[in-house]
This record gives sequence, structure tokens and C-alpha cells, in this order.
Amino acid sequence: MSSDVRVLIIDPDTSGAQKLGLALDGAGFPVTWCSFAPSDVGDAIRDFRPTVLLVRAELSSPQLATLLARVEAKSLPVVLLAKDSVDQRFVRVMRTGVVEILQEPFSARLHLNRLREVMNDLPQREGELSGRGSRDLNEVLAHLMRTRRTGGLSVGDDGRAFFVRGTLKAARFREHSMQAALAAMVRDAANWRFTEGTDGTSAVVEFMGEDGEPPLPMEPTSYAQPVPVAPQAPTFSPPSVSAVIPPLTQASAGGVAAASVDPEAPRTPILFVDDDPSVVQLLSNYFAKKGYPVATASDGLEAMQLISTRPFEVVVADLNMPRLDGWGFLRMVREDLRTHETPMALFSAQDNYRESLRLLQAGAQAYFPKTLRMAALEVQVKELCEPRRRFTRLIPTEGGIEFDFGKLGPQWVLKALTITGYTGQVDARDEWATWRLWFENGRLVQCTARMASTVLSGDRALASFITSRRAEGGLSHGTPAPDEGFAGQATAATLSRLVPWLNDEQKRAAESQLARARALTVNEELYRLFLTVGPPAWQPMVRLLCEQRLTPAEVISRLQVTPMEVAAVVKELLRRGVASLTA
Repeated sequence: MSSDVRVLIIDPDTSGAQKLGLALDGAGFPVTWCSFAPSDVGDAIRDFRPTVLLVRAELSSPQLATLLARVEAKSLPVVLLAKDSVDQRFVRVMRTGVVEILQEPFSARLHLNRLREVMNDLPQREGELSGRGSRDLNEVLAHLMRTRRTGGLSVGDDGRAFFVRGTLKAARFREHSMQAALAAMVRDAANWRFTEGTDGTSAVVEFMGEDGEPPLPMEPTSYAQPVPVAPQAPTFSPPSVSAVIPPLTQASAGGVAAASVDPEAPRTPILFVDDDPSVVQLLSNYFAKKGYPVATASDGLEAMQLISTRPFEVVVADLNMPRLDGWGFLRMVREDLRTHETPMALFSAQDNYRESLRLLQAGAQAYFPKTLRMAALEVQVKELCEPRRRFTRLIPTEGGIEFDFGKLGPQWVLKALTITGYTGQVDARDEWATWRLWFENGRLVQCTARMASTVLSGDRALASFITSRRAEGGLSHGTPAPDEGFAGQATAATLSRLVPWLNDEQKRAAESQLARARALTVNEELYRLFLTVGPPAWQPMVRLLCEQRLTPAEVISRLQVTPMEVAAVVKELLRRGVASLTA
């Protein structure tokens, strides 16, 4: 059942969308996500062809109203994830539009089962609401407008009204018509029934002309004011259409015109790190007004805690900070496999060319002087994000496009393919190995790696791909996976199991390689390959370690190099499988 339900998540929060996507993927749902930007929604519906929209928004949200107006022609059911679930009693009988409200916070155990139930019982729903009394009818009328319902309302024996996308198109009650008729129906407090219907003049004619009388004129009157009723029946005052659907030219929060906001911004969370509160406040205000989700930290330790628990598309950090400065923060980020793919930029009050080169060599993607203007900084941030944005846009293509997986981040690539529900294969290569990975509906099914005559599969192959730094390749629809390599686990579960293990292995190696190692046990075939593709500057150390079997301490003494330099070489030899430690 899950594989037949294709879920498009619409969520302005990148982190929230990814968590939802991973939970749905783990439950077997084909899934992708996008922001509320009209172009994003249109592209996602066209390319992914969802069967249901899962939208994180309140029912009164202007974004939801605009979204419903844009997608109603597609007849796609909408499931909301919202804090306010008071309208559940209305939506749970409807067949179109908003058909369910799941109460925040998201619970995979409860909400995924409910999503299956909704999609299963949707064809059997009657699409009718009924009740008695003024108060209930007022609440229903407000609901019809908020959710842009189309259908007919019957009150008593002779009251009739018809709504098209939440707008009153025709109404008759006794001697009254239109708004006067609707007000009289509410005051009458008789039995009422609303039935979902189809759009168009013929539908109105059929509903309003049941008694043989000619239908009322199709004048567009919106139900924008509460209908007065008797004092003992308090009313619910629905908002006006203009309150729910703002003009397209209206400025967004903070005075930034909607046209100036980067449509990709809501999916680009940024972390700014600086010990100067005025600097982080300035950066946060500017980018938040541009639509970016923004977080801040006062030093490297606080920032490290943040990026270890939530993803950021860009981190911009100051070089000079207390506790943990920019250099230390960069090193910690790059050494931890959970975070080492995070795009990093550093800035400083000093516009130092040599320092910028050192930072780029140490793993930073960019270096900014603090004298850079805000608009120019935003351009630089967009440039840092563009490779990943381009990859996401090109996933649906039929192949023939090369990607730099090393710069994108192998783990990020796997997660992006999971979120988009990708089916096909990934072919990658570097100077060391070639890989092939198979996906089915966004789940990684198998991975193989070939290094010289050595062939790996499953976890060992995936581990080598995750730790690759310069892999390049492309996507293709290719052939089905030869077998199952990950015991049916979701991609997220596979990564959450494998990455901590790799971290532990690398930590163990780094701690013991200088203190405990007496020599290295060398794989001769891989060693010869490493000599041809490894960094030339490392070769003197590599030959002493692998050919003469000197200990790291002896290499330090012989070549007069630093312990950190030898540690980096040993770590790379272990990572590549060229050598293993011998105590």
C-alpha cells in the first residue's frame, strides 16, 4: 500500500522536511519535498506526480490558502501537519482538498499509520457534512471558505446555496437571495447539509434548479462577513478573502518584497558563528528577511553542538573566537563524518590573502573579509549552495551529466536521492576505486566497489564511498540491483548505523597510531596503487612506513616532520586499506 502512495512534502523548514522525508522513506513511501514557492510546487507535482500532499501549515495560513488555489485543479488530496486540529471533524469526511489534519508534533508511529488509513478510505468517503443550529452552520461556512470548498448547502426544505472554491455563487431561501438568503438560513437554525460537488455553471444549475425554477445569476459574492443570528447562538466570524489570500505584490515580513526573496532560500538553513552579538544579529536579521532559516552560535563549541544535531546548507564562522576559534572549529567539522560535508566559509576582520589560501587548503570552501557588503555576501552564499541546488534540479534527467560527488558530499548525495524517491543507479569513480550504487524508490538497495582486483559490496563498499573525497560520476536508470546489500533497511537507517562506526574506527586509529603502533601491515597491491595516485609530498613518509617498516616515531625522527603530518599519512593509509596497525 505504501509504495502506491507518492507523498510530496511541502514545508518551509528544510530540517523538518528532511526528517519527515526520512521517516516516510523508512516506511516505504516514495517521497520528495519542496518549499511553498509556486515554481517549486509546480515542478515537483509535474516531475514527481504525487498522490497526496503532506503540508506543514495551519489551516488559517495565507501560504496554505495560496497553495490550495494553485493545486485545486490537480484534485490532489491535502494532509496537514498542524498544531490546531479543531477542524478535523470537518475534513475527515471530505474527498477533496484538505482531507486530514495530523496534530503536531510529528509521530512516525501514529501519523504514518493514519496516512495509510486516509488514503485507503478516501474513495469510500461520502463528502457530506450535516448538523443543526446557527453556531455549527457558521463554523462550517467559515471552514468552507478557509479550505476553498466547492459544493451545495441545503437548509431545511427550501434553503439552497452553492459555493465554488469557497466563494458564494448562488443562494435562495424563501423570498431572499444571495447574502440575504444565507443570513436567513443561518437564523432559521434548521437542519442543514453540505455536499461536495464539482465546479462550473452546470453544477450550480443542477443543484439550485432541483425544483424546476430557473437558477439564480452566477454573481461572485464572497462570504466575507459573519451572518447575524439570534443572541443565544454565538457566531464564528470567518476572515475575509483578502485576509486569507494576500495580494501577490504584498511585502513579506520585515519589509522585504516577495519578488526579492530567493525561491530556494526557505530550503537553505544557514548557521552564523561569531562571538560579537552585534555581528550575528546583523547577519541573522538580513538573511532572515531574505527568507533563509537562520541559526546563530557564539563560538565553535556551541556551533559544533548545533551542526551535530541538525543539517545546515552553509556555515559562516569568524576566525577569532573564545573557547574554540574558527581554525579549531573547521578542524572538528572536517574530522567528524557526521559533519565533514557541511559547506564552510570563514570570515575575519583581516583581508589576508595568505590566510585565505591556508583556510581553503584546510577544507574551507570560502573566505570572506568582514568588509564585504551584505548583498555581496548573499551572492557568495548562493554560489556555495549552487552545486547542491543544481544536483537536485538535475536528478530527474536521463543521465549523461557528470557530478563532483566529492564536493557535493557522498552522504548528502545519498540523502538527496532518498528524499526525491530516486530509482536508478549511481556510478562513481576516483583515482582509487569505482563504485556502483542502486536505488529503488529512494532506498539504497546495494553498493559495490572495485579497487584493483579487490571487489567489495554492502557496508564495506558503502564505507569506502562515504569516505571518498574526489569521487565523480553520474546517474542513470541502468539495471536493477543484483541483490540486497543492506537487509532491507531504509537509507537513513543504513547511514545512521554505518557513520558512527566509521567515526569510531577513525578515532581509534588516530589515538593509537602514534602511541601504540610499532609497524604497519601492508597490502602490497593497494600500496603500489597508492604510490601512483597518492600525494607526492607524502611519498618519503609512506616509503619509510610501508617499505622499511619504521614506526611513526622513527619516521618523525628520521625526516624531522611533525607528529601531525605523520598522523595524517597513517590515517590516510588506514582509510584506504593500504595498511593496518601492528602493535
